Amino acid sequence: MLLLLGWIVVGVAVGWLMGKIMSSEGRDYVMDIMMGVAGAIGAGFLFSTMHFLVHSKMTYTSLAAIWGAVVLTMLARYMGGRREYGATD
Repeated sequence: MLLLLGWIVVGVAVGWLMGKIMSSEGRDYVMDIMMGVAGAIGAGFLFSTMHFLVHSKMTYTSLAAIWGAVVLTMLARYMGGRREYGATD
């Protein structure tokens, strides 16, 4: 339960931060936060099911949650029809 709450907090923080970093006109920050939470929970859960012999499982699953939130937020932006990457203005 504590891990899940941690993943949600990480997902909200990373989703919000990714929304600020990759900001554009008309972008919905709520969607960034939702994608961050979904990515954090998904990656954290997948990593926690792998049976590694580690001392601090929460540290490694939190790192996986951060990675998952970043990847899913960027993927959602890219697939959402807004080509913001590599655009030259």
